[in-house]
Amino acid sequence: MMRVLGKTRASDAYRIGLDIEGAEVVALIPEALLSAEHGQTARVSHQAAYEWIESQAHALVHAIRTLHSGARPRAPFDQITLETAA
Repeated sequence: MMRVLGKTRASDAYRIGLDIEGAEVVALIPEALLSAEHGQTARVSHQAAYEWIESQAHALVHAIRTLHSGARPRAPFDQITLETAA
């Protein structure tokens, strides 16, 4: 199950958590991707971001799994990155 973990100011992205093979994988969905998907250059509201994430859940899970496997997801999801442990 995919979980929205909130937004980070440092990376200007929404954090998405996903359990893959028993491990917590955290992906970063950049604000720029959300803005582009809404056809605007300004930031989208948190509500609009959460609604878009929910509506794209299947594609986001696929993209995160693809990244985790070492491959690159298709555009526009190729902008997603995996969070590295600090």
